[in-house]
Amino acid sequence: MQAGANGTHVFFAALLALAVFFVPASPARAHPHVWIDMRTELRFDDEGRVTAVQIAWTFDEFYSAFALEGAPRNGSGYDPAYLAELAGINLQNLAEWDYFTEISSGGNNIALGIAEDGKSTWDEASGRLSLSFTVPLKEPLAPAAAAPLQLRVYDPSYYISIEYEKTDPVRMTGTVPQGCTLASETPNVENVWLGLPETAFTDENSRIGASFATIVTVTCPSAS
Repeated sequence: MQAGANGTHVFFAALLALAVFFVPASPARAHPHVWIDMRTELRFDDEGRVTAVQIAWTFDEFYSAFALEGAPRNGSGYDPAYLAELAGINLQNLAEWDYFTEISSGGNNIALGIAEDGKSTWDEASGRLSLSFTVPLKEPLAPAAAAPLQLRVYDPSYYISIEYEKTDPVRMTGTVPQGCTLASETPNVENVWLGLPETAFTDENSRIGASFATIVTVTCPSAS
């Protein structure tokens, strides 16, 4: 964090912008107030193992304006140093929640590392703020036929709705083993609402957002 007035200004702007991220689910709040369009990229190393997931979020116009209220302008955009510092603070706060990222294989959650390459950008034409970052796996993982990799990105409280872009939503990059497949399954929101138990609204640990999350599944042929 930079010292001085500018650093303090960024700090308080980020806290204001992130306040919605940490509101627990309740009967009055168990529906989205912020909307994110997302793209993800699963990165493979030279041995055909997934090492990280790169995530790009684009916030809705209302939230973007709220997050950048009072931020210093620079021509038709915002000061790059301000945006860089805002990205860093956002990732520091999201670390407690594993960056809303869940990777599993064979029914077990995979440990994640500290996010890297955080970057905030502003698009003047759309009036929308974006945040991109890379979440590494602590240990590389080879998605096998018997234990495919599954990825979900969601806000547990469902205060934030995170949905994939319609075009090019998920990619696999790097040395992807031949025969690997990529599939996604998005729950029907109406059906989810109808099937939720009462505890989803009364238990603050219910992680209601998981029920609405798109599941991305990567399956690769098992090594012979």
